[in-house]
Amino acid sequence: MAHTLEQTINALLEQEPALRQWLEQMRALIRDTRGVTAIAGLSPAETEEFLRLDPRLRAHRGAMTAAEFEAASARHADLKSRIEAALQDDAIESLSDWGAAPARG
Repeated sequence: MAHTLEQTINALLEQEPALRQWLEQMRALIRDTRGVTAIAGLSPAETEEFLRLDPRLRAHRGAMTAAEFEAASARHADLKSRIEAALQDDAIESLSDWGAAPARG
């Protein structure tokens, strides 16, 4: 039975409770325009890729060649950088709204 991307992402998050907790604490788990769970700054497909890469890199221990590890590390760093940039943009936007005069009705 084929799984939807949403089901796959949720299954990957369940397999990595520490990563899920970090993402939740950072408020990085969002829903895209179609209602699919994603990580801020990433598409659902990139979210799946990140969720597969993260534990794979942590458990490397010879499971990949040096070239594979280097490529996976570079891709992981790119995705993580995009997550951090999206979270920073969200924080800046939230702060710019802070202290604004309440709307008058």
